[in-house]
Amino acid sequence: MNIEQLKEFVALEKRKRDLDSELKAIAARLDDLEQALVPQFLNDGVASMKVDGRTVYLAQDIYAGPLNDRSEVIAALKASELGQYVSENYNTQSLKAFVREMAEEVRLRCEQEERLFTEEAVRAALPAPLGNTLKISFVHSLRSRKA
Repeated sequence: MNIEQLKEFVALEKRKRDLDSELKAIAARLDDLEQALVPQFLNDGVASMKVDGRTVYLAQDIYAGPLNDRSEVIAALKASELGQYVSENYNTQSLKAFVREMAEEVRLRCEQEERLFTEEAVRAALPAPLGNTLKISFVHSLRSRKA
């Protein structure tokens, strides 16, 4: 048995455990900072900032979920001629993609009409039965990339 290799293995295992622990602490702190910074970006109307060679920017994601019961969404999808999103249940990823496409059209229309782009504007643009059963949420997060 090569004791030197075994010692190196043990040392690397310890280092890995320490790094995992440090990574968890860093991820928790990043989450705390994001919770504090996203509202500041939104309140100040700032889309991005360059800091220490990185561009920190506000990313927006759109989620669609049932206002009440999933069965209402299923019925609304069928009534809206969007049955391809339904299979006894509905494909949440496909529905999210459809809502994102609609949201992009609404965002462009809002920009042209100099109106505020809101969750309610997206909901109103959806086919009537579906729009009445979905809750639209804009979720913001911070991301960064090399500047």
